[in-house]
Amino acid sequence: MKDLYQIPTKLNVTIIIICTVLYFFLLQVGSNTPEIGMKLLLGLAFGILMIPVYSLMHEAAHKTLHPNQNLNLFLGQFLSTLFGVSYHFFRHCHLKHHKKNRTDEEMWDLYYEHQNRWVRYGNLYLMMVGFGYFSLWLSIVIFAISPNMIRSKIFKHHKEMRGFVEGLDNSFKMKFFQIESIIIIVFQVFSLWLIGWDFMTWIIFYIIHGFIWSSQNYVNHAFSPRDIINGAHNLTIPKWLNIIYLNFNIHLAHHQNPQIPWIHLPKYIKSNKGRFSFFKNYVRLWHGPLLTKEPSPKPSTNKD
Repeated sequence: MKDLYQIPTKLNVTIIIICTVLYFFLLQVGSNTPEIGMKLLLGLAFGILMIPVYSLMHEAAHKTLHPNQNLNLFLGQFLSTLFGVSYHFFRHCHLKHHKKNRTDEEMWDLYYEHQNRWVRYGNLYLMMVGFGYFSLWLSIVIFAISPNMIRSKIFKHHKEMRGFVEGLDNSFKMKFFQIESIIIIVFQVFSLWLIGWDFMTWIIFYIIHGFIWSSQNYVNHAFSPRDIINGAHNLTIPKWLNIIYLNFNIHLAHHQNPQIPWIHLPKYIKSNKGRFSFFKNYVRLWHGPLLTKEPSPKPSTNKD
């Protein structure tokens, strides 16, 4: 199906170049800014910059970032290095997401009567304030030092985390995780060296980035039908914001057609009926999880 529409190669590469230049520019300006208020504003810009970085990283995971698959892999790994996650680990988790979407293992916005309501609230809010992102940094450290630690019982105890850890028994795959994690650490040390070891700026930027990504990461799925494929929304955003989100808000169309490049997704919106604002759902998610009696859908058995 992806052959029906061309990958916007030149546009994707142009956006990657712009994001890379702005990444180093913002870090440099931030490190030369003594005022904490200005650092926070620059950190906000940094966090917004990481939205298209993630969107294109996501394209690479579906092999729709670049038609040359060697370059698709390289660019995906490079974007993941900026973002802060092993590319192959991210791809492993994301493809699992397409198989387990809206199952009990990916149910942050709902809870059952037999579950502790306050624990479920805590899970959601911890994820949204940044723990969702900083768990990726934890994975980097674990993969770099001792990849086998990821299989420990502590990660299998948490239902949502267990769903992503499952299947990490391929030693060849784990080697990729380790190499990429080491490269990320070396790259971030290099970035710190470039800005004169200004840890405060680096920490502020990545904390804001972590919050922005974590708080928005589930909005496209929150309160959608409990269905593997149709459990997502085609949310609306102002047109000028699409230069940042790159149609990532058109998420139902993506789940229904995961091999279609981002630029063509509007053609796959079957109806505008029932569409609502991305930011409305964002605010709604902050109100906390809702009680549900809907059963979990069965995970997909389709191959990656």
